[in-house]
Amino acid sequence: MLVRAKVVVLFGLMALALSLFPDACMADCVPSSCGNLTIDYPFRLHSNPKGCDWLGYELVCENNRTTLPLKLGAHQNFLVEEISYDNGTLRLVDASLDRNKCSIPYYPLLKFQCWPYKNGPSFRNITGNSIMYVLSCNMPMSSPLHVDASNCTNSPSSPHTYFFLFNNQTKLSDFNESCRIEAQFPVMLSNISGLSASDIYFQLLMGFELNYWDWIDYNGPEFCTSLSLLDKM
Repeated sequence: MLVRAKVVVLFGLMALALSLFPDACMADCVPSSCGNLTIDYPFRLHSNPKGCDWLGYELVCENNRTTLPLKLGAHQNFLVEEISYDNGTLRLVDASLDRNKCSIPYYPLLKFQCWPYKNGPSFRNITGNSIMYVLSCNMPMSSPLHVDASNCTNSPSSPHTYFFLFNNQTKLSDFNESCRIEAQFPVMLSNISGLSASDIYFQLLMGFELNYWDWIDYNGPEFCTSLSLLDKM
């Protein structure tokens, strides 16, 4: 009984020490670098001690490029182009995009907004972010909301392929029922009127921003937002 009491007192003292001197717990968590990026809390590199990040925000450094691996159905990597610790944001670029030509990868991205962490970075509250859809249509579209993307795809399903931007200003009635969604991407654009497919693809290569401190509500086995156009129809 005396031994048990001593153990309780010992753990109590340890908890008190951790609360009074939190910096001591992070003594081994020094900032790292990968290329031109500084990796600091709440992130850590895979080579850093566990516990130096917040809720699994682990980054990978390969060939001086920082990547954020995400498991969204199929495993997928995003290049981390920029981290703003002042604003709590990071800018990501889909690592599978071809920088030499306009070529849209056809994999399901309908779960892009679901993150494998209990708390995850939010796409919702960043000004200028929108969802870009690649549509396959049964007929030609003449709306300025549709930009011809036939040069960016090898899809055999339809000769009429378009970029279509969905944001807070877009109405569901703007979506033509003869079209179906082939792919979707986050993009930092608020308007595509007057842009070419090359202009839009350049913006895709610039990536999109996430607010990593803006926690998302729990909506099931993963923390998700309802950004998908399919959820809104």
